[in-house]
Amino acid sequence: MNNCILLEEQLIKKSQQKRRTSPSNFKVRFFVLTKSKLAYFEHRHGKKRTLKGSIELSRIKCVEIVKSDIIIPCHYKYPFQIVHDNYLLYVFAPDRESRQRWVFTLKEGNRITEIICSNPPFSFAVKEKEITGVKGS
Repeated sequence: MNNCILLEEQLIKKSQQKRRTSPSNFKVRFFVLTKSKLAYFEHRHGKKRTLKGSIELSRIKCVEIVKSDIIIPCHYKYPFQIVHDNYLLYVFAPDRESRQRWVFTLKEGNRITEIICSNPPFSFAVKEKEITGVKGS
């Protein structure tokens, strides 16, 4: 019963930069939310989905809508963040309704208190042809 799919959709995620040398970038991923975990996959047409990461819902500490006046350097303009373990996962939805659906369902699945983030801990900068995130002050 824990494998029952609650939501699934193509979204964009920002790299979590778990290592100091890892690049900051944005990737299109296919997200699947079940009653027990959030998983995201790389998906190429005509190929099987490849699992790129997953988070047990019990490890999620907070889900927040990110509100910011800074320019978002990807074509999905509706960000939210998922705080898990000691990491932040930034996810970008294609529209406001999609973002609200994901945030609400994640919170319902994990009974997380709603918090609206007014000052995200990073800012975006675009360098040449590459999209990168730069830590703000």
